[in-house]
Amino acid sequence: MQMPDDTEQTNEKNRKANLIELSDITNGPDFSKDSKQMDDPANSAKATHKQAQSKPTEYVITKVQAQKAKNRFNIYINDEYAFPVDDNLLVQHRLIKGKTLTEDEIEELREKGELSKGYQAALHFLNFKMRTEKEIRDYLIDKDYQSLEPIIQKLKDNRLINDEEYAKSFVRTYSTLKLEGPKKMERALAVKGLTKEEIMTGMDEYAYDLQVENARQLAEKVLNRQRNKSSKEMIQKVREQLMTKGFESDVIQLVLDELDTDQTDDEEYEALRNQGDKAWTRYARKHKGYDLKSRTKSYLYSKGYPRELIDQFIQEKEDEM
Repeated sequence: MQMPDDTEQTNEKNRKANLIELSDITNGPDFSKDSKQMDDPANSAKATHKQAQSKPTEYVITKVQAQKAKNRFNIYINDEYAFPVDDNLLVQHRLIKGKTLTEDEIEELREKGELSKGYQAALHFLNFKMRTEKEIRDYLIDKDYQSLEPIIQKLKDNRLINDEEYAKSFVRTYSTLKLEGPKKMERALAVKGLTKEEIMTGMDEYAYDLQVENARQLAEKVLNRQRNKSSKEMIQKVREQLMTKGFESDVIQLVLDELDTDQTDDEEYEALRNQGDKAWTRYARKHKGYDLKSRTKSYLYSKGYPRELIDQFIQEKEDEM
């Protein structure tokens, strides 16, 4: 994933030089009880309320205090906690002890501080993998950030959000690693907030031949697990699995037509006996005679076995009684 442009990050050398200059007049880390403001909106609200009760004639920075969080600072005005900022805002606005601010400047710094914190939270969320715009919005809302539009726009400007590219990457990954069909992918992308146009752009990455090949591979896996079933039941199990995985009906039928589900009479009878014995034992706990035979027959019919093989099995069971 492409990270923000150089213009997005303050030149590290200049930033450090400016912070060194400011350090002469900013307090160092103080992790006493008073210093644990740590971007707490409740504390900001309390500070605003106190200021409203006895409105000062001027607003002077009386303390700049480092947080435990890296590159974060708490600003105190007239000896009251006012708002948090990052190191970029600290340097850009030269927030030093003794500087006087206007009410408008304070409000602007609060807004910029909140946006900066939200943007950094979004970058952290993006560190792990690509995200859609909806996923990032939901994440920021869950973290109680309010002004989302500037954050989202900045991420887009820095090419960190691109739902079309996300769709393409998603389809490439899920079509090669998870053998999933297009319908399931489309549903998943819709849940992630992509538009129909964005989803279709992504689906262009999934060639028809690859869909057939993936369906064929999946069908073979299912078939190998169903060899102890009747031919009819094997086909049904394969069909159900391919539908669940989201393949189109024409692809499913093409693959089913190619599958070798034919069994010799001996193979099919062996599969019938395996299932029939289990059914007979289960029904024999509560039923006998005609009722037992009838229930076992019905069960084997439902599994797709031919009548003549079922009758042969029932006759064998009667001979054993």
